[in-house]
Amino acid sequence: MKALSIFLSFCVGFLSLSQEILWVRLVSFSQHGRPQAFSIVLTAFLIGIALGAIAGKRICQREPDLPRAATRLLLQAAALDLLCLYIASAALTYAPFQLMGLFGLIAMSAMFKGMLFPLVHHMGSQAATERVGRSVSHVYMANVLGAALGPLMTGFVLLDRVSVERSFALIACAGAVLALITLLATRSRAKKWWIPAVLFCGLTAYVASAPPPVIHDLLAADGSTIKHIIQNKHGIIHVKSSDGEPGGDVTYGNNMYDGKISTDLHINSNRLDRAYLMAVMHPKPKRVLVIGLSSGAWTRVIAGLPDVAHIDVIEINPAYLELIGRYEAFSGLLKDPRINIHIDDGRRWLRAHPQARYDLVFMNSTFHWRAYMTLLLSGEFMQQVSGHLNTGGIFAMNTTGSADVFFTAQQNFKHVVRYSNFAYMSQMPLQKRADAEQVLRQARLGSLPAFSAELFNEKSLGHRLTHDRLESAAEFLANEARNPAPAAIHDQNLLTEFRHGRQPLFGLLENWLPATPHKD
Repeated sequence: MKALSIFLSFCVGFLSLSQEILWVRLVSFSQHGRPQAFSIVLTAFLIGIALGAIAGKRICQREPDLPRAATRLLLQAAALDLLCLYIASAALTYAPFQLMGLFGLIAMSAMFKGMLFPLVHHMGSQAATERVGRSVSHVYMANVLGAALGPLMTGFVLLDRVSVERSFALIACAGAVLALITLLATRSRAKKWWIPAVLFCGLTAYVASAPPPVIHDLLAADGSTIKHIIQNKHGIIHVKSSDGEPGGDVTYGNNMYDGKISTDLHINSNRLDRAYLMAVMHPKPKRVLVIGLSSGAWTRVIAGLPDVAHIDVIEINPAYLELIGRYEAFSGLLKDPRINIHIDDGRRWLRAHPQARYDLVFMNSTFHWRAYMTLLLSGEFMQQVSGHLNTGGIFAMNTTGSADVFFTAQQNFKHVVRYSNFAYMSQMPLQKRADAEQVLRQARLGSLPAFSAELFNEKSLGHRLTHDRLESAAEFLANEARNPAPAAIHDQNLLTEFRHGRQPLFGLLENWLPATPHKD
């Protein structure tokens, strides 16, 4: 009995915290990467565990056959885990009442596993004829080890190999198998649970082999055609079809807009003029660093700039390489000898290559209010990038409308100009080249010119790039009426996520907050 209690304690901790990781993945995805997503799941989980402990205590007081009670709870927990798969897509929205239901669902799934914790402690103490404290400590230590190992194995191993839907089903399957093991390991008189346990093991295994497409159903709820879904430990990438409309298929990283698969400058659905402006300002860019590959449109444009001889691309999610390989017009990026793609974190890679120097550093970053964005928008990161610029080098980043990013750029670079929602930074003065039009005429997309002749007509894209005046960040901030006033972003203050972050808990004040600015 003591060995069984220790084993169950380990497994319950493993499964419970593994499922928390899966809930965080689902809720964060449905909430578009809002930083509050983790706190929503954690709060629900802790409430569920607390309620489960209370309920588990009462079961221990009235149930003489604890293995039978544990078997019943494990099967009930597995059944709820399976049910979550079939109703999650309806609850994973940003509608307040549906989110309240999701909160309750998460709490309930945690509660059933939390109810097992008092049971296994009671089983362990009953089995110990002496030294009850030591027996309880062994059970507790097993639970802590399982709780520590579960997120590691699920977050870094399981999710890198199977989808979040299949992971949910596997957790349910493991719970059913655990119930069967409990019956096998004891002489419990709970004969009536043998048939349900065996049948439920088979049912969960069947669902795990072909789980319901929760992510697809959530994405297709608005009638969109979903062309690709790629899941791994870094997140979920999906592509919505353009359905014949101009502008190209649309890429989403963790359910947030991440660019279009298009380099057509006549449509310019990707606002690629922001990349060409860098070539217009730098005298002769040879070495370029791109932080964030996405579907490859921006890297393809930069590779076609005159004089560019070497491009380093840092991308944390290798799934984008798989996605690019599915589009013939972009797959050449994977074979271009000038382009080196590094699967790594941007800051870590820069820290590991202190001698690397670039003429241009380009980062089309995601929305400033998403979780962890401080790491790519802070003054410390800007200083890190500045240390990798050659003399006259330019660092361009997408501010996604954040005045704080422009303010922070001013604090770390001597010269900052604004174009659309991009900030262009350098320690040397920024101005357009006298031969700007010639540079753009030399730019290529594959074997073809990037700019056709009509793009240089008055008020056209090429004409605006070469003739429109550059606005300094100081001018932009002086004309902006922001409350509160813009402030500097640092690694420690998480300013963009929480000072100007999107939407409070459950979106209850959604109608009173400003709309999310479009990344482009």
